[in-house]
Amino acid sequence: MLTSTPTREALSRTRVEVRRPATGGRAMVSLSTGAPSVRPGIRPLLMASDEAGATVCLMPDGALLLAGDAIAIDVCVGPGARLELVEPAGTVAYAMDGGSAVWDVTIELAPASTLVWAGEPFVVAEGSRVHRSTVIRLGVGASMAWRETLVLGRHLERSGSVSQELSVLGPNDVPLLHEELEVGPGSSPLLLGGARVLASVLVLGHRLPVDGETGTGTRLELEGNGTLVRHLAMDAHRATPAATWAAARRAAG
Repeated sequence: MLTSTPTREALSRTRVEVRRPATGGRAMVSLSTGAPSVRPGIRPLLMASDEAGATVCLMPDGALLLAGDAIAIDVCVGPGARLELVEPAGTVAYAMDGGSAVWDVTIELAPASTLVWAGEPFVVAEGSRVHRSTVIRLGVGASMAWRETLVLGRHLERSGSVSQELSVLGPNDVPLLHEELEVGPGSSPLLLGGARVLASVLVLGHRLPVDGETGTGTRLELEGNGTLVRHLAMDAHRATPAATWAAARRAAG
């Protein structure tokens, strides 16, 4: 019988690491995943690689997320290397009958490295309860473009409950950004202006150019080099304008 509360025994851990050999040649890509036999996990699949880096797909090997699931994703990009992460589809946190699930991401970007992560929608279905955390450590000269879309409830249903934290640390662990969000079926509509979709595009290591190409949304400039653009919408497919994400990819190099 599956437990309804995430435990260490229920942890599914995925690791993606890309490094450029000091002697030159094709980038070294290390992919691993480990999960209990009764739990699905995220399987990293190599799509392409060259001298600069790699493109990796994060493929779920079962229904995610269910009560008791604990997903951990570790990403490490070595000095001067480039990694692009893609997702084949969105993730749904299903009704959990009083249980909960955990989704934790840690990202380590070495000096002069680049990460582009084109995240697909994360749907918090009615009756689900999820804690999400993301910690990003940015080396000197590193850059990143990240797209995230949080969807509160499936079509014609109420939201589940989600608490999430995002922390970005620059060189020497200097804080660049920290934010927390808790939202659920009992939250005031004033929290997100009545919207059911919160979309984010985050650029680190550079700022988005102010040229009108980033579309609508709320733009926040970080104390260090970085820009966060937020969009509120009722539908996921309308949440992030293509121009905003294209500008973020260009800014990250």
